[in-house]
Amino acid sequence: METTNSKKKKRKFKQTKQLVRLAINDGWTQTEIAKACRTHQSIVSHWYKGIDQGTEQQLKPLLEQYGHKLRRNSFKVYWNIDSESKTKIFHKVEGKVILNQAFYDARRVSHKLEKKIPQHKLTIHHQGNNKFRAVYQSRLVFQHSNEELESTVEDAIWGAIVSEQYELAELLLVIDKYAEKTLAEYPSDANTLPFIMRQSLLNHGFHIDGIVEYPAVW
Repeated sequence: METTNSKKKKRKFKQTKQLVRLAINDGWTQTEIAKACRTHQSIVSHWYKGIDQGTEQQLKPLLEQYGHKLRRNSFKVYWNIDSESKTKIFHKVEGKVILNQAFYDARRVSHKLEKKIPQHKLTIHHQGNNKFRAVYQSRLVFQHSNEELESTVEDAIWGAIVSEQYELAELLLVIDKYAEKTLAEYPSDANTLPFIMRQSLLNHGFHIDGIVEYPAVW
């Protein structure tokens, strides 16, 4: 029977393309990578293009040198405190952040724009294969005074609820509903979030149905 460690070594490494590109950008050639990983240059070419993925065992020489760079950017840590039991719940959410937006009620006093402290935040992670996960955050407060927590670590002052995975079309419907319902008290943010969400997706290279496109001719 295979051990858990043995299965892990044989498992395909989802970030093979990013890992190989880190090495290439650092001066490695595909031939050098192939030699270090004990494979063929043609296989490394497939890794580089995203056609195939290597195993953790194959990629061990690259992971030892560049793995920390991938881990640093591939997940975020969130937490929440249960209002009744006071239990602290911690979340580790993997995937590239494509949106990180805070919301507040913007008011004008004598024609001067004054912004309150943000009360809500929305973070969207892309988890590969056209799957997304939303993290809904609210400011944490002290139990007895209702004063907001402060910290030099931004994520430490926000309580988080992590959503299920969504396909892109479903994500847009969910975010549009979030803007309408949750952000009802923040009319500027409620009205602009649908635009901001779609702009962010397009800027990250995702295709969205219903967008009227005007391509340039080069």
